[in-house]
Amino acid sequence: MIQTGFYIGERDWWIMASFDIKEKNLGDIYNALMASGCPDDEARHACMVLSRKNNGYAFTSPEGQFTLLFASETTSADEMFDTIMHELKHCVEHISDYYGVNPKSETAAYLQGEIARNLFPAVAMAVCPKCHE
Repeated sequence: MIQTGFYIGERDWWIMASFDIKEKNLGDIYNALMASGCPDDEARHACMVLSRKNNGYAFTSPEGQFTLLFASETTSADEMFDTIMHELKHCVEHISDYYGVNPKSETAAYLQGEIARNLFPAVAMAVCPKCHE
């Protein structure tokens, strides 16, 4: 499992991400969700989703101003990239909703770029682990 986390100062928002989640990591994912205020039924659903390959999940706590992004193990590098980008979209939507930002605006596009830039090292490792050996 590949993990990263960072703070978006302009939005006062934390993002924590875990990629290439395997079955053995699901207990840690469940615990992280529960510690983040995620309802038990949603945490269980997230783990069920993440137990299958080529899936992701995003949990946002508006009160805590943070988002947890998850991507399960995938069948290929392009599936991993697709899954992460899909969850990134949800993350941008959640933050945009919180701040009343139009998700089709330039502001939202810049936010997406900032998050993507911060995620890049972990994304690169998840998409091409052999490139980093």
